[in-house]
Formats: sequence, C-alpha cells, structure tokens
Amino acid sequence: MGMGTAGGDTGTKAAGFARLVVRRAAWVVGAWLAFTVVMNVAVPQLEVIAGQDSSPMVPDDAPSMVAVEAMDEAFGNGGSESYIVVAMERPAGLTAADRRYAESLVTELAKDKDDVVFVQDLRRPELRKALTSKDGQARYLLVGITGATGAPASMRQVTAVRDIVRERAPDGLTVEVTGPTATVVDLTTETEHSVVRITIVTIGLIALILFLIYRAVAIPLIVLGVVGLGLGVGRAVVAWCGMEDFFAVSTFSGSFLTAIVLGAGTDYAVFLVARYHEQRRLGVEPAQAAAIAATRVGGVIAGSAVTVVLATLCMVFADLGFFNTTGPAVAVSIAVNLVLSLTLTPALLALAGKRGWAEPRESKAAGAWQRVANLVAAHPVRMLAASLVPLALLAALFPLVDLSYDIREPLPDDAESNRGYALLARHFPVNEVLPDYVVIQADHDLRNTRDLALIERASAAVEQHEGVALVRTITRPTGEPITQASVAYQSGLIGDRLGEAKDRVAKGAGGAEQLADGAGQLDDGASQLADGADRAVAGADRIATATARLSRGMTKLLDGADASVTGAGGLREGAASLADGLTTAADQVQLAVDSLGLVYDALATKSLTCGLDPACRQARTGIKRIWEAERDQLLPGLREAARGARTLARGTGDLRAGLRQLRSGLAQARGGTQQLAAGQRTFADRLDELSGGADQLATGADRLRGGTEQVAASLPELEEGLAVAVRHLRTTRREADGAGAGGFYLPPTALSNQSFASASRLFVSEDGRTARIAVLGDTDAFGPEAAQRSEEVLDIIETSFNGTRLDHATVAVTGMAATNNDLRHYSQSDLEVIAAGALVAVFLVLLLLLRSLVAAFALMATVVLSYGAAIGLSVLVWQYGLGIQLDWTVAAIAFVILVAVGADYNLLLTKRMHEEAPDGSAAGIARATAATGGVITSAGVIFAVSMMALLAGRVTTIGQVGFTIAVGLLLDTFVVRSLLVPALATLLGRRLWWPQRPEQAGAESGA
Repeated sequence: MGMGTAGGDTGTKAAGFARLVVRRAAWVVGAWLAFTVVMNVAVPQLEVIAGQDSSPMVPDDAPSMVAVEAMDEAFGNGGSESYIVVAMERPAGLTAADRRYAESLVTELAKDKDDVVFVQDLRRPELRKALTSKDGQARYLLVGITGATGAPASMRQVTAVRDIVRERAPDGLTVEVTGPTATVVDLTTETEHSVVRITIVTIGLIALILFLIYRAVAIPLIVLGVVGLGLGVGRAVVAWCGMEDFFAVSTFSGSFLTAIVLGAGTDYAVFLVARYHEQRRLGVEPAQAAAIAATRVGGVIAGSAVTVVLATLCMVFADLGFFNTTGPAVAVSIAVNLVLSLTLTPALLALAGKRGWAEPRESKAAGAWQRVANLVAAHPVRMLAASLVPLALLAALFPLVDLSYDIREPLPDDAESNRGYALLARHFPVNEVLPDYVVIQADHDLRNTRDLALIERASAAVEQHEGVALVRTITRPTGEPITQASVAYQSGLIGDRLGEAKDRVAKGAGGAEQLADGAGQLDDGASQLADGADRAVAGADRIATATARLSRGMTKLLDGADASVTGAGGLREGAASLADGLTTAADQVQLAVDSLGLVYDALATKSLTCGLDPACRQARTGIKRIWEAERDQLLPGLREAARGARTLARGTGDLRAGLRQLRSGLAQARGGTQQLAAGQRTFADRLDELSGGADQLATGADRLRGGTEQVAASLPELEEGLAVAVRHLRTTRREADGAGAGGFYLPPTALSNQSFASASRLFVSEDGRTARIAVLGDTDAFGPEAAQRSEEVLDIIETSFNGTRLDHATVAVTGMAATNNDLRHYSQSDLEVIAAGALVAVFLVLLLLLRSLVAAFALMATVVLSYGAAIGLSVLVWQYGLGIQLDWTVAAIAFVILVAVGADYNLLLTKRMHEEAPDGSAAGIARATAATGGVITSAGVIFAVSMMALLAGRVTTIGQVGFTIAVGLLLDTFVVRSLLVPALATLLGRRLWWPQRPEQAGAESGA
C-alpha cells in the first residue's frame, strides 16, 4: 500500500525534481523572493492595469450598444459612449444662484475635452423647463462621456465630472452625479476598497484556522508565507499579461483572484504538509520527507490546479467582459501558484524540518474520521441515502432562483449614484432619466406626413402596452399626441366651420323669402300696368270722337302722367337694388363653394387615413354632393337672376322717358287745339310703347318671381345638407378620437413651423433619416419587468411597420432596461458555454488521472449535484431569508470554482482510494477515507473561510459569490467527500475503476 511505506518514489522524474528542490532549498526560496520583488517593482499594480481596460459591461456588438452608437452618430452628441446625470436639489426651492450655477456647468463641463464630449444645454428655455422639477426644487442635466458603461476608462471621467460639479456648487445645494455608468464606477470603487479589507480578513481567518489545526507557529507561517508570495507574484504576472495585451483584466479580476489564490494556495500547501507529516511519522528524515510529499501529492496538486485552470479558461469564450476578464486572470494566477507550491513549499518544509520547526503533532481528528469511514463501509446504502436526500432537497430549490441584473443592488444606499437616484425619485416621474430609446433608421427622409403617421401609430401602440407610462417622439414631444395632427381634430374643425356656415345660411333664408315675396308683388304690379296700358290705347281711339271731353280730361291725364313718371323711377331703383342683392348673394355662395372645395380636396388627397375610415369617407362623399350642387345649380341660377334684374332696371328707364314724353304731349295738347291731331298720334304711339314696355316688365317680373321662389326653396335644402355634414364630421371626431384609432394627419405646412422644427431636433436627426422614440416605463428600469418590456416594445414597433413604407427600416432599442435585457441573454448563453467547457475540461482531467470512465462520471455527477445544492441553499438564505435576489454573476462564477475545486477534493480522495483499494475493497476505501479526512476537511474549511471572507466587503455581489462557493465547499467537504463518494465507491466496488482491471490498478498504485 503506497501510503504505508517510506520512499519508493526514487525512480521517477518528479522524484528527481523534488530532490533537486529540497537540496537547493535556500536557492529556491531566494529565487522566488527575488522574482516576486522584481515583478512587483517592474510591473504596475494590477489595479493600474485594470484601470486602462476599456471592456464594456456588455459587448460592443450587443443590440443595445449598436443602437447607442447609431443614436449618437445621428443626433451628434460628440461620440458619447455613455451618459451620466448631474442632479441637484434644494428643498426650499432653487435660488437664482442655483440656476446660474446650473447654467454655468454647461460651459465648465464642456471645457473638459478629455472627459466630456456632450452637455445638455439647459440654457435653452425649452430644455430648462423640461429639466426642472414641477415643484421647483430640483434640476438635472445629461453629460456624455466616451467611456462605455462598465469600462474602467469611464471611472476617470465620472470622477472628473464629480470634481467639477462640486467645485462651484452653492452652499446648501445638494449635487449628485448618478446614472448607470456612475453606478458601475461606484461599484468598481467599492470593490477596490473591499479587496484590501477582504485580504486582511482572509489572511487573519486562515492564520487562525492553521494555528488551531497545527497548534504550532512554524507550519502556519510557512503556509502563509507561500500563500502571500503566491498572491504577490500571481497578481504581478496577471498585471504583466494585461500590460502586454495577452488578455484584458478588470477590477473584478483582482477581487476574485485574491480570494481564489488565497484559498487554492492554502489548499496546496496543506496537502503537502499533510503528506510531509505522514512521512515524518514514519521516521523519514525531513528533507526526504519533503521530497516524497512533493512527489506523492504533486500529481494530485497538479491535477487539481489544471482543473481550475482549464475551467476558468473556459470563461475566455464568454461574451461578457465580467467573465472573459476574470477567467484568464484566475487561470494564470493558479498556474503560477501551482509551480510555486510544488517548489517553494517543499523547500521551506526542508529548511524548517532541519531545525525541528515543522514536526507533526498528534491529531484527535484521526480517530473521528476512522469511525466515519467504518460507518460508511458498514452501511453504504444508508450513508448514500443520508447524503443524497439533503443534497437533492437543496438542489430542488435551484429552479426557483431569480437572478438580479440591477447594478444598484450590490451597492450600499449611501453610494453617490444611489443617492442621486433617490434625489431624482423625489422630484421627477419614475425613470425620468432612464427611458428606453427606440431608434428607427430609414433610407429616406422621415419628415413627411405618411412616415410621421406611421411613427405615431407605432407610438400609440406602444403606449397601450402594459407597463408603459409615457411615450415621447416627434409626433408627441411632450408625451401627448399633437392635437391638431389628428383626423378627429380636423374633422371636428371642419364640422365646426360648416356649422357656422349653416347658421349663416339659415339666417339668410328669411331674406330670400322676403325677396320672393317682393318679386311676387312686383309681378302683380307689372301685370296691372300692362292691362292699364292696353286700355289707354283703346281710349286713344275714342279721343277722336270725344274731343268735347278733351279739355276736362287733359288736366287729369297730365296728373296721371306725372304719377307714371314717378312710379317708373321707383321701379327702376327697386330692380337695380334687386340686381345688387342677387350679385352679393352669388358672391357669398361662391365663397361657400370655394371653401367646400378646399375641404373636399383636403379629405380626398391630403389625408392619409380618411380613405381607411368609413365615417370620414361618407362625410367626404356628402360634402362633394353639396359642393357640386352649389357649384352647378345654385350659383348659376343666382347669376342669371342678377342679369335679369339688371335688364329690368334698364327697361324701366325707357318707360320713364316715354311717360315724360307723354306729359310733354299733353301739355302741348292743352296749349292749343290746332295741334290736337298730331298730339293724338304721338299719344297713341307712346301708349303703344307703354303697352310693350309694360308687357316686358310683366314677363321679367314673372321670371324674377320664379327665380327667387326657387332660391328660397333651395336654401332650406342647402341648410339641411350642411347640417347633415356637420353632424357626420362631428360624429367622426368622436369616433376617431378613441385610444386605439391612431388617426393622424399633419399638414405639410406644419413641418416648416419653427416651434415644430425645434421640437423635431430632439427626435429626428438632421438628415431626417433617423428617428427615436423615448419610452418611459412605470416600473424600475433596472428590474426584470423593464428588461422584458424593452424586448416587447421592439416587437410592437417592428410589427406596426410590417407592410408599410418603413417595413425595411432598421429598428433597435437601447437604454438601461434594454442593456439589462442584453445582459440577461448574454449571461445565460455564457453560463451554458462556461458550464459545458468546464465540465468537459474537468472530466478529461479526471479521466486522464484516474483512467476510469466510471470514476470520472461518478465524480462529475457528485460535483454537479453539490453545485446545485449550493445554489439552492443560497436561494434559501438570500432570496427567501434576506429578500435579496442573487446577482447574475453568482451562477457562473460559483459553477466554475465549485466544479473545479470540488473535483480537486474528490480527486485527492479517489487517488488515495486507487492506492489503498485497487480491487474496490470496502476496507481499502475506508482506509483512504480516514487517511484523507483530516487534510481534505482542513483544506475545505480554509478555502470556504477564504471565500466567506468576501462577505467582509460592502459589495453584495462579491459577498453572494463568496457565500455560495463557501457553502458549496463545505457541502463537498462534509457531505460529498465524507459520505457520498465513499458510499458510492463501496457499492460499486471494483466496477469503480472500469475499464481498468484490478491488477492494472494495483500496479499503478504501487508505481
């Protein structure tokens, strides 16, 4: 049995290397000290190199990042990769000094060309009002920087902005710099500050545990010395790799590297010390014992380190910077510590052993582990069930995990960015500075009625989606649709104007009736005049035979002639007035016809949606009929009547002249009888003319009466038609003004309006080919609901554009919620890649070292079960116990470490089983379990404590990762390694080593 003998390893290359290290122990120690000092002097500190990294929180090709770049290019914000918010507050109300200070920041920040590329100009009145709270107590402005969110380069820029805004702030004015980028900067700062605290706590706890285990000073000092040098040289080598651009490093690389190196380095040292003590108890002299320990455990330590290296290297294939900057850093530091552990630890043990400083002491735990091993050997089924049941119950909680992507949660409430969020929440609507932006890129200018109508329709659809509080865009810059641009508004406006016209026509209807009555009276008078003229002609014939009565009747006739002259003059003036009135009426009707023509033209050719709306289409048809009736019937009739009245006026002029001539003739007749015959002839002639003129007057008056009666009859029909149009268009307004109608029509003249153009610059690019829609949700922008909603909003808008002019437009969404949504997708895909890679890598290492498919599969199954149980326990403690969601980083980081380190412990146990029980005997498995119980327990507890020390930091994320790995390691140590694996191995027996045969396993174990 390999562990029961001294020596036996002298013929291998590993043994020769171990003896060389022990013989040159002082040189080895000196070389490592010198190398560590040189590296830390020549290479900048890891934090400095991490600060030069530009890796964003999500990849540059993430949809949200592509949209940010497109929006920045289109709206000319100077190449901003991210934005921060300067928020200010005075509870008593902003003073004039505060307002001047806020406006001066625009100039002061713009001067910092190295850090700031864009400042929202709140000196503009429209922006100043929008950026000031309604209560007048707070104000904010956006500042664009070139550092991407999550990139360490943004840390310097946020710090520079904070220095500028605090430098000149008036007394009593609270000023905070916040926003997602500032939050990540605060998270990085807190992490850096936590590293020192975590390191001190970790070393202190490890030292305490080592003193309790070894009850001596030398061994803990040796272990701590190796771990300390390992951390120093590991950080330096990682910094050098980052400086030479072999891989990127970040602040999180340093924090996790510290904890893992301290834990793993301590484990490796403890493994070597345990074998060294075992050889010393067998009487092997110190130098040889150190060499044998390095030879015997070197393979296990190498296998353990390789599993961690390969598992963490799988993180390089992840898309997220958090993973692909952390994985390679941990892998390199573990590789460096592997070499250091296999050389420096044996050298220090040999040097201390010569002086008697590293002698073993009696362990009371050996008997306890022997009893546990015997119990498992005697009752393997019970022990298997006793270990599987709690692990399975905890693992059953794994599906209940609710990961958080809220970058604010890991930070304490007093972090500046969190104070800024609280300030904004007190004075502004939710998500005022954290909207989602939908970016629409087309191949043509969008500033036309049809495209704007499509954007408005999409915005209206988004506004109806659950969780959307407000939508702002070119068609609704304040969040409310432009009232004048809706079909409802325009239909109502037309209806109102037609209503006014209808009222005016109704008033004019009475005048038309009076006109018809007057024409009737004129017709009657003209008929009477014609009859009188006929009788005058007949009387003239009797004059020749009644000359005796001539003298008496002459005077009366002369009086009648005077009256006729006066009456004919009145008739002429009335006909002229009638003609003027008819002309005026025709002009007014002409205006009505022109107005209705414009209305019909607007609805027929300029409205995008009227043809789609049955109500609007019917109204348009009714208006057309009214317009054509007025144009083709009423208006020509009025014009003809006016011309007839003019003719009548001219006819009455001839009549008046004849009567005057009659009077002159009568006067002449009265002057002398000698002219009687000639006077009679003249009188007869004039009476004939009078008779003809009276007939013309009667005919014209009759036509006038008919025309005016037709006008009077048609006006009520016109009034009723206008009333129908009014009712129809007003009904259209009521029906089209519903929430889902989406009726939109913006006249082309509005596009050139100055106020509209000013607002459009916020939502449409200068070339008009890019538009954006700001969507404000009613839930936390960092929450899962907002992330899911950003994806749904994108689908709504793309669906709205299907089959339209914007069908081929590029639509993307960005903002905090969209970035978190990308983060969720990338983290899930990264976890799948990392998990698959880590499992394959660890399985291959186990297969190579154990040369058994069954053992490799069994160990992989146990570590996966242990990981599931660890996550389940974290869900129970954090999610349900403390009410805090697990951070999205926990699942991936914990998987890599637990699978790799858990496989290490199982590998150490299984290799010992391979030595003690190559035939699968229960007794040999019990011996292996008892022999490794103390060392694996010590290593597991130390590693778990080093990870638990991450809780000493103020960043919840790091604490959750440390807690999850710690409980997973403890489950591995006390349940999986102590009960589950031994019980499973006992039940499998020699089948555990398949496809090896017992004689092969025995030969390898004795090699």
